Amino acid sequence: MRKTTDGYKSALRFILSRELFGMKLGLENISNLLNSLGHPEKKLAAIHIAGTNGKGSTAAYIDSILRKAGYKTGIFTSPHLVDFRERVRVNGDQINERYITSFIAKHRKEISKNKITFFELCTALAFNYFADRRVDIAIIETGLGGRLDATNTITPLVSIITDISYDHTHILGRTLKKIAYEKAGIIKRNVPALIGLMPPSAKKEIRQIAKLRKSKIHCLSEKNFRQNKQPFLFDYRHGLMKFSNLESSLPGVHQIRNSALSIRAMEILGEKGYKISNQAIRDGLKNAHWPGRFQILYKPDQPTVILDVGHNPGGFKAMTDCFKALYPKRKAKILIGMVSLKDLEKSLISVPSIAKQAIVAPLKTHRTANPLRIAKILKNRKIDVSLSKSIKSAARRMIDLSSPDDIIIICGSHYGVGEFIANQEKIYGDKKRK
Repeated sequence: MRKTTDGYKSALRFILSRELFGMKLGLENISNLLNSLGHPEKKLAAIHIAGTNGKGSTAAYIDSILRKAGYKTGIFTSPHLVDFRERVRVNGDQINERYITSFIAKHRKEISKNKITFFELCTALAFNYFADRRVDIAIIETGLGGRLDATNTITPLVSIITDISYDHTHILGRTLKKIAYEKAGIIKRNVPALIGLMPPSAKKEIRQIAKLRKSKIHCLSEKNFRQNKQPFLFDYRHGLMKFSNLESSLPGVHQIRNSALSIRAMEILGEKGYKISNQAIRDGLKNAHWPGRFQILYKPDQPTVILDVGHNPGGFKAMTDCFKALYPKRKAKILIGMVSLKDLEKSLISVPSIAKQAIVAPLKTHRTANPLRIAKILKNRKIDVSLSKSIKSAARRMIDLSSPDDIIIICGSHYGVGEFIANQEKIYGDKKRK
């Protein structure tokens, strides 16, 4: 077990305490902090990724491919599932505790004085770490939106927008056009932009912004890829890039789209002089690791457990579509916890098609949605629903009462999936002792 020092514990408490300042959209704070750090963001060759869903998976694919191609990579994603250090990695390794402890000790007064928010601090920490470690290329995922996101202080090699659907509508806007406008804020003048499959109104808005900024736009098309009979295999065609039977490490048609988008990004990097072989693309897609994205856990004599962090209408639909493709004519037991301010009604609309019963539990965060509200929505859709005091206790109960032929899905939030992962030894251990 990893030993954690008191200094790191104190530094982590300070970082997490910045959440009390909430969310502050705008670049003034982060720009001032980066200036005091000597502008580490200007030392990075980077790929910037925004989108409603799929940006983390796309980042993971790109990171894996580039590492297979021999490049030293940094990757910044959010949120984490169990360990804060998951957010910042170099060549797959999490940022070390000593670096975090030293960074906070050196800059704590300035961070406090200027009321730097949690995400601004995370962003500056990541940029500084990547610059100090001299990564060849950094893959940067936005936190929220794009235009006013703290990560939007970089000028990347390519800007990627994975998709546009409804999430954070109280901040980003209640139409796809408005959401697209915010996401397209990451497009920089004369920097190529790559966009995934999305509704016409969103694509039109992004195209207009790219044109104004003289950004060459690349669009993924359904003609570029085709899923094979097996759910993890697909073909890809664009220009001189022609692949058959590519294997994605993550299941689902939505992950094939993300895989195809990452290949298109490699084409753009190739035009800039980066050397990425076809074998690196094959191996990178096959070996990409991104937990909690329809992650299937098999254990002897235990029910199948699926972990999925989808938390908005698009994420839930991707999860249910993936379940139907992999387990046709089957139903699952659903354990769900969600945060408030999500569109619960629209998110949960697809759940009845795959659920035979559900347990709703609160999350370990002040942002948790009221389980009674979620339960009411599910009951109105004719699902047998019960409540539990926590994800951990509910998961233990579901596994204890299930047969090896059953399927359990734990979904709705990074918090809930993270709680299961952090406690899974105890959850499974309790059943083993029985």
